Amino acid sequence: MNLFPINQPTLALSISEDTLRVVTVKKLWRTTTLHHINSVSLPTGLIRLSSAKPNIENMDMFIEQLRMLTDPLNKPASIAISLPDLCARTSMFDFSTFPAKASEQTALLNWRFQQDLKLDTLQSRLAFGIYIPTSLSKGSKHENPETAWVLGAAIRNEIVEQYEHACLEVHLMPVSVSISGLDIFDVYQPTMQKVLEAEDRHKDTSSPGAMFLFISHWGFTFIAFHDGCPRFIRTKAIAIRPDSNPVHENSSLSGAEFQETVSTHAAEQSRQELDSQKTHNGHSSTSIYPSSIVTKVEKEILATLQYYLETFPHNHTTSSPAHLFVVSDLEHGHTLLPPSDHLQQTAKVCGLQDSHIQVTQLLPTTHFTKREIGLAQESDIWPALSGYASIRVA
Repeated sequence: MNLFPINQPTLALSISEDTLRVVTVKKLWRTTTLHHINSVSLPTGLIRLSSAKPNIENMDMFIEQLRMLTDPLNKPASIAISLPDLCARTSMFDFSTFPAKASEQTALLNWRFQQDLKLDTLQSRLAFGIYIPTSLSKGSKHENPETAWVLGAAIRNEIVEQYEHACLEVHLMPVSVSISGLDIFDVYQPTMQKVLEAEDRHKDTSSPGAMFLFISHWGFTFIAFHDGCPRFIRTKAIAIRPDSNPVHENSSLSGAEFQETVSTHAAEQSRQELDSQKTHNGHSSTSIYPSSIVTKVEKEILATLQYYLETFPHNHTTSSPAHLFVVSDLEHGHTLLPPSDHLQQTAKVCGLQDSHIQVTQLLPTTHFTKREIGLAQESDIWPALSGYASIRVA
């Protein structure tokens, strides 16, 4: 029996410590359209994000809030669950050879988690992506590769089962549980690759690789990739909350239905807009976040960047830029990025004398184009990105 709705979720539940959000999409031929966004606020302390212990402090209250959020939906229905990156332990693993059988892959990855991170994964679920260097492989990834990089995430069963149980109580059937930062990285990979390929054609050189930064309410995840493979990942926990009296910037984003697009031009335009905002607005002077939070995030991003560049030195023979792609599910997440001169100084300290860091901001509009049907709160568009990405990769 082919349970088509089970295999094709059109709902996603994304979770934060203060909000539950349901994202609904419509799937048509070759298109995925964001259709509706709904959210409910959570009592303080109901959820405490952790990769080591259960997150939900009061299950009955959580189910009550989830039922309130999902009552308008047609149920039963399948759903994808998007968890913050802090709920999992993630790491990169390189292998000289990697088995083809799924059971052997899982067993080997369990062993590496135990050896490298001293993490017992017997009571965890593993999710992983296999990456073969583009310079070495032109065949199928299902073959037994000579060299492979694996991006793995381990989520404790007791964490996953809490969220699954709550969904089942309100007649929602979880068909996937994923990590928001990794989902968004996967969704934006084609866009990033197009930007890099366009520069390679323009300058007749090969890009040395790139870096990806996802900023969210819980902190950020930094991923560096080279030759088609992620090589380094770091997740940093920082509670990012706005000031009680924020000053909002003007924005033209609105609407409740958006058509998926993947556009190199959009990525380039967003980079130019980011540079312009930082030049004319004095960088973080317009941030809705407390200066202490902005400073802390900037310092942690610079420290992460410096550690990566010093640990994985780059042999630049040309003046090609080191690309840093930035995306956030926060409406004003770009104001948390370090100023350009600080980024360039960090690059210089790490030995990139003849190169520089080029920042490209990846906006939700890279995937969502405003339609004239329906209305949505502007502040809901940005956090919908995590739920949308979880459906795309489910």
